[in-house]
Amino acid sequence: MQLEVETEVGVRVRVHPALCEGWGNCHRFGGEVYPLDADGHVDLHLLDVPAELAAQARLGASACPEHAITIINPDR
Repeated sequence: MQLEVETEVGVRVRVHPALCEGWGNCHRFGGEVYPLDADGHVDLHLLDVPAELAAQARLGASACPEHAITIINPDR
């Protein structure tokens, strides 16, 4: 019997700047993925995230109370 091992793959992150209220939760839980500007708002619009940071990207996005971040999973 052979087990399938799921490996992490990179993701694409899309930030919706008009929705960002500057809570900083994305940075708190995904600091390597989500930089903040001087006003505390996420400072990116579209980013390809490598596999080693994909879990951090998902966690940071899920922590956003305004749902200003969308994770786009690649086609498998």
